[in-house]
Amino acid sequence: MAAYGVTEREQAVTRLVLQGHSTVEIAERLVVSAHTVQQHLKSVFEKTGVRSRCELIGRVFFSHYEPRLRDNEQRAITGRPLRGGPLDPDRND
Repeated sequence: MAAYGVTEREQAVTRLVLQGHSTVEIAERLVVSAHTVQQHLKSVFEKTGVRSRCELIGRVFFSHYEPRLRDNEQRAITGRPLRGGPLDPDRND
């Protein structure tokens, strides 16, 4: 999210959105008003070029997670270690 110029607080709001929390739940967790959460979301939407929470989730997934999934598919096909996969118990690092 930092690549979009999103502040740390906006990133915190975005993480909670990605986890499925409501505006009220986010406000309670961050100890701010629901209005403040909405203002942060509005700023995140502007910076990322989306218009809704659903679009935000899609943007984050397709920009950051989907490429890793595709890379791991290629790694699995070629027998290379997966990124973010389970640790190999035989490795000593």
